[in-house]
Amino acid sequence: MAQGGRKVVIGVDESAFSEQAFSFYVENFHKDDDIVYLVHTPERYNFVDASPAVLHELLDEINKKVRGLEATYQQRLQSAGVKLANFVTRDNDAGEAIVSVAKEEKAQLIVTGCRGMGKIRRTFLGSVSDYVIHHAHCPVLVCRK
Repeated sequence: MAQGGRKVVIGVDESAFSEQAFSFYVENFHKDDDIVYLVHTPERYNFVDASPAVLHELLDEINKKVRGLEATYQQRLQSAGVKLANFVTRDNDAGEAIVSVAKEEKAQLIVTGCRGMGKIRRTFLGSVSDYVIHHAHCPVLVCRK
């Protein structure tokens, strides 16, 4: 196995679903030598009609949210005793980012939350967990509430 142990990718955002998936991993699957990659994709905004001042303000807000989320999860990692972890931010769709990082890092497991959307919403909006399940090269653990 990889030096340092298993490589585990966990999709994170500001939602309770993400927190539950992280907690489930820590409480049920975490091993001391696991290397954890927390993958986050910030919200996207339509910047087409934004003035330079508004654009600058929005980018600052996005960066502030990402830094805050990273600090929150660094604290959770420390509290849970996770020693080897990396926070990865990507600009593409969440599902694509999670699968991409898992492939690049040769992860043995992906953990993601599930918002529990119905069939109609999932059909029109898509589902991160559905995308990950169908495109990942490794096992995927989808944590339902």
